[in-house]
Amino acid sequence: MTIPDTGSILTDETAVQSSEDEVEAISDNFRHIICLMCYPAFAEQTVAPHDAECICGKQVHAGELQAPDTAPECVLCHEMADGHYRRKHAKS
Repeated sequence: MTIPDTGSILTDETAVQSSEDEVEAISDNFRHIICLMCYPAFAEQTVAPHDAECICGKQVHAGELQAPDTAPECVLCHEMADGHYRRKHAKS
């Protein structure tokens, strides 16, 4: 009876998990719109200075890095931006 090599099975499972983690990270790596009128501390920052919420509702946590310029833009943020500025920041 041959005993299977569990080392290669674990390596394969680790590779699959690593690949899944990478895909998950990439799928959430969009450029989001943080309203600078709501969160002025985010101006000129590459790291989130405190917890916040982007226009589409995604939670941003203190210390998170900004998505790179090569990352795709969050379509939902762009669709909701005009409404956000009209609703929250309309001049009375």
